[in-house]
Amino acid sequence: MNVQSVAKLTAVYDELSAEEIPLLRRHLQAAEINVEEAKHWTVLQFLQFIIKWDFVESLPYLTLTLRFFLTICVSVASCERSFSKMKLIKNYLRSTMSQSRLSDLAVLSIENELTRQTDFDDVADLFATMKTRKHSF
Repeated sequence: MNVQSVAKLTAVYDELSAEEIPLLRRHLQAAEINVEEAKHWTVLQFLQFIIKWDFVESLPYLTLTLRFFLTICVSVASCERSFSKMKLIKNYLRSTMSQSRLSDLAVLSIENELTRQTDFDDVADLFATMKTRKHSF
């Protein structure tokens, strides 16, 4: 996270809740943490502090804002990649599959690093043993 992103976050947050910032300072003092030291924390460190000390209910807007900030895409390119993968899959097999299969393929394509590490022979063997229906006559 760069400094500009944090500055934009604090500008938006200042508009949302002017009461939580003084409350956060009081919480930091109660936890015996220097405010100057806390100014150098990352967004994740602030959220971890709030959760660790159970200040979620007293700082609801800050908690929600930090969670949103940590879950948004870092760049637009990562979102665009996901949609471009979906477009490729839809164009290639649009008429031959159901919506659930299309969604599953999109997830596999988006999570391609994990997919490359998966040994599909083991997965197929596990699936085959789960679906075995042997009958003795």
